[in-house]
Order: sequence, then C-alpha cells, then structure tokens
Amino acid sequence: MSWIARLRGLLERDRLDKQLDEELRSHLEMRMADNLAAGMPPEEARYEAQKRFGNTALLKEDTRAVDILGWLDECSRDFHQALRMLKRSPGFTAVAVLTLALGIGANTAIFSVISAVLLHPLPYHHPDDLVMVWESNSQHPNPHNTVSPPNFLDWQSRNTVFSSMAFIFDERDNLTGNGDPREVVVQDVSTNFFSLLGVAPLIGPGFTPENGQPGHASVVILNYGLWKERFAGDPAIVGKSILLNGHPQTVVGVAPRNFQWFIKDGSLTGAKPEMWSPFVFPQSFHDHKQMGRFMTVVARLHPGATPAEAQTQMNAIASRLEQEYPDFDGHWGVNVVPLRQQISGDLRPALLVLFGAVGLVLLIACANVSSLLLARAASREREMAIRTAMGASRWRIARQLLIESLLLALIGGGIGVALAVSGSNALLAASPRNLLDLRAVTMDLPVLAFALAATLLAGLLFGFLPSYISAHAGISETLKEGGRGSSSANRRAFARHAFVVAQLGLALVLLTGSGLLIRSFVRLVGVDPGFDPGHLLTFKVALPRSKYGTDQLCMAFFRQLLARINTVPGVRFASMESFPPLTGLGAATGVHLLSQPPLALSDLPVANVGVVGPDYFAAMNIPLRAGRLFNAEELAEEKHVTIINQIFADKYLHGVNPLGQKAAIYMKSLAENEIQPSEIIGVVGDVHQMGLDTAPEPTVYWPHPELVMSGMTILVRTSNDPLAIVSQARSELQHIDPELPMAGVATMDQLVADSLSRSRFTMLLLGIFAVVAVVLASIGLYGLIAYSVTQRTQELGIRIALGAQRRDVLRLVLGQGTRLTLLGVAVGVLAALAFSRLLSTLLFGVSATDPLTFAGVAALLALVALMACFIPARRATRVDPIVALRYE
Repeated sequence: MSWIARLRGLLERDRLDKQLDEELRSHLEMRMADNLAAGMPPEEARYEAQKRFGNTALLKEDTRAVDILGWLDECSRDFHQALRMLKRSPGFTAVAVLTLALGIGANTAIFSVISAVLLHPLPYHHPDDLVMVWESNSQHPNPHNTVSPPNFLDWQSRNTVFSSMAFIFDERDNLTGNGDPREVVVQDVSTNFFSLLGVAPLIGPGFTPENGQPGHASVVILNYGLWKERFAGDPAIVGKSILLNGHPQTVVGVAPRNFQWFIKDGSLTGAKPEMWSPFVFPQSFHDHKQMGRFMTVVARLHPGATPAEAQTQMNAIASRLEQEYPDFDGHWGVNVVPLRQQISGDLRPALLVLFGAVGLVLLIACANVSSLLLARAASREREMAIRTAMGASRWRIARQLLIESLLLALIGGGIGVALAVSGSNALLAASPRNLLDLRAVTMDLPVLAFALAATLLAGLLFGFLPSYISAHAGISETLKEGGRGSSSANRRAFARHAFVVAQLGLALVLLTGSGLLIRSFVRLVGVDPGFDPGHLLTFKVALPRSKYGTDQLCMAFFRQLLARINTVPGVRFASMESFPPLTGLGAATGVHLLSQPPLALSDLPVANVGVVGPDYFAAMNIPLRAGRLFNAEELAEEKHVTIINQIFADKYLHGVNPLGQKAAIYMKSLAENEIQPSEIIGVVGDVHQMGLDTAPEPTVYWPHPELVMSGMTILVRTSNDPLAIVSQARSELQHIDPELPMAGVATMDQLVADSLSRSRFTMLLLGIFAVVAVVLASIGLYGLIAYSVTQRTQELGIRIALGAQRRDVLRLVLGQGTRLTLLGVAVGVLAALAFSRLLSTLLFGVSATDPLTFAGVAALLALVALMACFIPARRATRVDPIVALRYE
C-alpha cells in the first residue's frame, strides 16, 4: 500500500470502517444463505455461520492492524479513552500526577546540576586536550601542589607532549580611581594563557608575547563583570589607563562574558579573578635556589597525545630534575590531571550520591503509582473481562492501560519540569559558594531530553505490571466472582505487597544515607577548631608596595592601624595574622632544628608558617601549652624568637623539651647565609588551618617584624556583635590611608559556617529526599492497609459478630502492616549496607556501616510505618457488624 493510500485511509477512516462492516456482513449473510439452502433452521443457520466466520470485531481490529496508520488511529482513540478515564477519577489522577511530578522534578533538577558540572563542555577550545600539571611530594602527600617557576621553565623546555604550557597565580591588589577604593583579585599569567585556552577577548587585542618581556608597559585584561560594574561597560575602555596599587595599567581587552577560571591549588576557590596581567619573569626565577612553589600550571596536549602519555614523560623529567637539583627537587614528582577531572573531582562523589538518591525517590514514586493502578484495576476488572469476551486481545487491553500510564507520566513529567526549574534555582541559592562556578544551571535541551526519557521510563515502569495482570485476567472466574478471589486478584494483592516492601526498603536506604551524613555533620560541628570563633571580626588589608616599599613602612602602618582599632568602644583585642584558619590558605616551608643532625633541604620537616601581630593568641583565644608568648619588644623589632604548636613538638621533637631550641626556616631564600635561627619560646594549641575535617598540621608562628608581609588579615575580638564596629574600623583605616579598601569583611563564625557549607548542603538535600521517600512509602503502606480493610469489611464484621474483640481486630490488621514493615526494613538494611559504602568519602568520624545509625533509622521507619497502619486499623475496629454483613 502506498503512503498516499495510507494517508487517504487515515483521513477517510469512518467511510472505510463502514465499507469493512458491509463487507463482513455480506460474507456472513452469504454463509447463512448457504446453510439455509442446506436445510438448516434459520437460528441454527445464523449460529453456524457466526461460529465458522469468527469474531467480527476481532477481524476488524486485525484488518486495521495491517496498516500502520490504522494502528496510529487506534492509539489516538486509546489516548482519548485514557483521557476520559483520568477525568472520571480526579482524585486518583491528582495523587498519581503529583507523586510522579515530585520524583521526575527532583531527578531533573539534580540532573541539570550534573549536566552543568560534569557533562557540559567546558567553555574552552577543545577542552578535552587541557590538563593541569601539579607537583607532588612523596614525603608530604598532596597531589595538587603548586609549581615552582624554575621547574615550570624546565618542564616547558624539556617536554614534547604539550603543544603549550601556561602559568597562573593570584594576587590581591587595590584598584583606585573611578569610584571607591576596592580590592581586586588579579591573576598574573603567562602571555599565552588566553590563547592556550582558545579564548579571544570580547573587545581589544589582548596580550602579545612582547607584554611578557622586561621593560614593557604594564597592561591588563578586565573581567566582564568588573568592566560592566566599575566602568559601566565603556566600549572605549581599551587603551585607557587604570590605577592598580597606584601604578597605571593600560587596558588591552575585556574577557568574554562566560569566561571564568577558578582553578587554584587543586580546587575551585572563592577568589574570582577580576583582572589578568602578563607576568614578566625576572632572572631570579630561573634559579632553583631562590624560588618557592606558588604557580598553577595548565597545558594543552599535542593532537593525539593522552594524559597517560603526558604523565609518563613528566615523570621522567621530574626524575632528571631530582638528580640535578637534589636539595630543591628531592622527593618531588609530577601529577597530570585532565581539566574536567580537576574541576569535578571533589564534586563528583556528592553529586552522584544525590543523583542516586533522587533515582530511588523516582522508583518509590513509580511503586506508589503502580500500587494505585493495581487498586484501580480491581474496580475495572469486570470491564476488562467483558472487553476480552467481546473479542479484545490481551495486547489490545494492555496497550490501552499502558497508554493511560504514559499519559499520567507525561502530565506528571510536565509538572515535574516546572518544579525542576524552581527547584534548580533554589538549589543554586542554597548551594555553597562556587559549587557551580563554571556554568549557570539551565533547562537546556539535554536536560529536557533527560526529563522526557525519565518520564517515559517511569510510565513504562509503573504501568507494565498492572497492565499485564489486567490483560491476563481469567474471563470466566472474573465474570462469575466479580474478581474477588480470582487468580488476577491474588496476583494484584501480591504485587501491591511487593511494591510496599520495595518502597519501605528504598526509603530505608535513603534514611540510612541521610542519617550517616547527619551524624558525620554533627561530628564535624563538634570538632574543636583550636580557637574561639565567637565575637571575632576579620577583614583584609593589602598594602601596595609602590607606596609602602619598605618593611619599616609596612610595620608602621599596621602598628598604627591596630592601635586605632583598639580605641574603638567594644573592642577587646585587635591583632593580625597572615592566613586566617579554616580557609585552606597558608604557606609551608622546611624547618631546620639546629639541635638535630643536618638534613638535605628536601628532607627537612615541613611546617605551616603563621605571621602574627600583637595579642594574636589572646584575640584568637588559642591556649598556651608551655613557655610564654611574644612580648612587646619582640613584636616591635626582630628578636629572632618563634612559637610552635603542640603537634609540631610531638611530631618533630619526639618528647624533647622544645623551649630554648633553635629553629630556622627557609622562606624567602635557600641561600645558607640568609637562614636566621630563632629561639622557640612557647608552645600553643593546635588550630585547624585547612578545615575542620583536616587534622591540624605542624605550625610555627613568627612575629610580624621577623617576616614582614604587606597583606594581612585583621582580627578584632569584641564584647558584643562584631559587625557593629565595621563602619568604625573602616573609618580608622581610611583615616590612615583613604585609598586602602577594607576587603573580605566577615565574622569568624561565618568563616566556620562556610567551611561546613558543602557538608551541610549534601546532608540537607539527602535529608529532604529521605523525608519525601518516607512520606511516599508511608502513603503506600497506608493505602494498602486501607484497601485491605475495605476488601475485608465482611470478614471483619463476621469476626466481630462472632465475638471478636476490638483489640483482636486491631491486632489482626496491624499484624499485616507489621509483617510488611519488618520485611521492608530487612530488605532496606541489606540494600543500605551496599549503598552506604558509596558515602564513605563524604563521611567524617563515622563508619559507613555505623550500627547506631542503622538501628536508629530502622526503628524510625518502623515507627512511622506502624503509625501509617494504625489509622486504617483503628477504622477497622469501628466496623458495624450489621452494616458489614450487608456490604458488597
């Protein structure tokens, strides 16, 4: 049959149906005429003709089925029939649609985040060819250690696997003019940084190789946001000069709107770059004896090269450097990480756990709706039996019911996508800073395709079993018994029980995961940070070296600032430190203990370095364990004294009294004539510098005159709300220098909360999904018991009429719910034992198989489930025997 004929058939369906009826009737009449001619009575002749000819309705369906357009026409009629059936049961439809919308919406919202973070192409040219290249030390494991400039230069000249390499490191500078003073994050980069990434400026020529040569004029590229905010999106900004730390910088470009780069020290940081400046390598950067490790390195692989090949070659280069510079590169290796893996590495476990959680929620929703469909099928069993008796095939009935299920799923999916849009917005608002830095979460085509796939899959999942059972119902027993006690009724009852057990089991899995994260978070919150964060204000002040070019000027400024802040009413102590705790920021160096045998520089003990001001330990409330603190004279000029923390003493001094020992650090230079030994005068408590989930590390504290730094974090301990003195502290700062901004204002309580934000976010989301799962499972159990009570009304009435007590009826009904609950809990515990291991990387201080958590959530779920059973069970005890005996 040609497509034109099929199209004509679809458009003229009614006329063709009449022709088919007439043709079938004429064949039947011809057969009857033959029978009459053979001498049969009229009734017998009709009966024999119909018996020989078969079911005319079935013949009509088979004839239509030959034509695909006829099949589509039948599906269209099934669709309209399904729509009418759903309209006739608005309560059932509303419950089923909302249940599905919840499951599909949650899945779509989480998938939109996964798509943005893990799946969507990065906004760079051929991003799969980009890798991060880190240093790593075998003695002090950190796979993402920043790189020294001399090593970068050696890597660049010796490798053959990268087409280009670029470096980045951050600075915080003061932007003045054209508005209030403001601290900006400036990334110093190699001139090929943007070209390596394949990113061209929105406007302006960008960097040229000459910009990285000594003596060249200072130039910058602006971040799109800074260009819009500070310079009102001036299209003529290119070529103009701005003041950075008092120095003029020529703007040579504006980065594209969607360009972002946050990789630093192996993680996504909160320091969003607002400018990029080409860095000029001084001659000292070529000297392996003069440099620390502070650069982030990104490289582009040659076409066809793989990260594994790059790792192999860089290992060989690192080995040669270790042999050539044993003091500097001893124990140092290289770690090559694909950029995508670098960005998503610490997010992947949490996102995949959340995606698995919402997948379980969708399965529970499907089981819930499937149970509703099974209950509804009982009331339609006689209808289906009559349709079967009239010639409808099993496939025809199953298709009708599957189309009803798919229609429910499509309506629920549409509402679910709407919920996902608002849900993803709420997700972004509640997420920790920089969880989703690279790209705004949107409902783009891949996300909508996922939502459609989830919708269709859900429709098939929850619709298959009810349609199968209904299509295979026995005709005779259904028509004789009304479906009660039939094999199909028994199959439905078994399936509903299985669905309830599955819902309870899946809910227990989510409850267990949520319980483990809650216990982990409680343990994390209970960790002593080593200081008192209450009533403590922090802010940053960075002095431009163009204006404060000597150590004496820097010391004089900070001395004057702290003195003025100390006069503000409500201030108890004002001090400063180089790197605030819990931020992941810090500087580490080798420490030479003069009482111990000399070691190679690469084998020296490593410790964090803290540069502090007057009253620092009092302001932070860090306890003194032994010795004394810095006195006023030591805080005013170099006296070569230092304080260590307890873990430094325990790890490196092995029980020897540390007081009076001499220690030298290798901070600015490795040249021996610049090593300055200092006397250890005190031991203080340990502070969690990198985070509450990271153990304290050995730390040495030096007074500011010993290691003068131009950028410091100011700490102000107050008697009341620390934010109340912000304006006065800013006034004191600007009284000394009106061009200095007060940056990063926050309370220490806020910094502690920020350090917990990711754990809190994951716990909150998984907790929400667990609550939804428990509610859905409880509703499913409640519906099953209520339906069972309705089906057993006559039986319960007879029991009461024969003398059964109300409590016996209550025990009977609750017994059914209890058996299902215990079975669901048992299945859930086994599944949770497997699932909880996936959470191990997200847990702190709690085992993935923590027995207390498992016992607690099992008891909680059992209690909630029994409460859901109690309502219909209590209703069963109030059955009137007389009414029940009349019940059909």
